[in-house]
Amino acid sequence: MRTRAFLVLAAALLVLTACSREAGPTAKGPTDPGPGALAVKLEALRADDCHTAPTEVRPPSCEKFVTQLANVGGTARKYATGHPRLGEAADELDAAVRAYRGNRCTAGGDADVCAATLIDLSTALTDVHTELSALPDVATRSS
Repeated sequence: MRTRAFLVLAAALLVLTACSREAGPTAKGPTDPGPGALAVKLEALRADDCHTAPTEVRPPSCEKFVTQLANVGGTARKYATGHPRLGEAADELDAAVRAYRGNRCTAGGDADVCAATLIDLSTALTDVHTELSALPDVATRSS
């Protein structure tokens, strides 16, 4: 009796194991789209009024722009191996994002300080874009 129960259990496990392989391919993690995709994002952000006219916009209205910039520094740093100026530009962008938030620019902080912070953000974004565009993977795409 025990032998028969063992064989039935073993057969059931074998069937279940076989079925799990038929479920299809296993999911793969997201792939890195590369520096070219970041360059496209930066082009779009560079068209924003907060970048093109930082002294003419109200700093609180740039909250979404700054939020979109918040992860750019870290992403750019991934591609900075062998390109120290890109890493430096990413650091400056991160510092400007922190300053915007630290100066409470979304809550109506000091208007002059926040305007200067938006200028710093604009400059840092341009620098990251310039350095990123110099990478071979990005330069060949735009040619």
